[in-house]
Amino acid sequence: MNSRFSVFKVTPGWMGLVGNERGIQRIYLPGLGKEALRKRIGDEFPGSKEQPGLFRQARKELGEYFSGERTHFEFPLELSEVTPFRKRVYEIMATIPYGEVRTYRWLARMAGTPRALRAVGGANAHNRWPLAIPCHRVVGSTGQLTGFSAPGGLALKARLLELEGITVKNNRVPVKKGERG
Repeated sequence: MNSRFSVFKVTPGWMGLVGNERGIQRIYLPGLGKEALRKRIGDEFPGSKEQPGLFRQARKELGEYFSGERTHFEFPLELSEVTPFRKRVYEIMATIPYGEVRTYRWLARMAGTPRALRAVGGANAHNRWPLAIPCHRVVGSTGQLTGFSAPGGLALKARLLELEGITVKNNRVPVKKGERG
């Protein structure tokens, strides 16, 4: 299936969406300029065609998120190429409520693989649907912000958590006992 993409502006900057008839294949968070984002999409999805008006529902929901008006997403994701383990991790990650964090250890335990912290970290690192699958809500066991490879890195992760009402201080967030794993 041919991929199509849309680049659009939200409060913090330019975002991109790539998808097909089944759903969104990739979400690009703010951090690059419009032309740099178009180039990155073209490099990662060769042959994809830009259609500015595409993915209207997803663009609307993401704009509402950054405006503080939305706490969850309803647009479809295209996960057909995800391994079964990663799909399980993403399903669990998607249950982390808006305005809360969980640890990698908690995520590994919930996925039924309590010792697979690296595999869980790898799933997070390869998450192509940030925000919809909220990898920014996953932190280290003591609340430290770790592993956010989007442009903007940990500063963007902190900004997203603060947008959700979570206090970030010295690159750490409070983690409640039951959320640690």
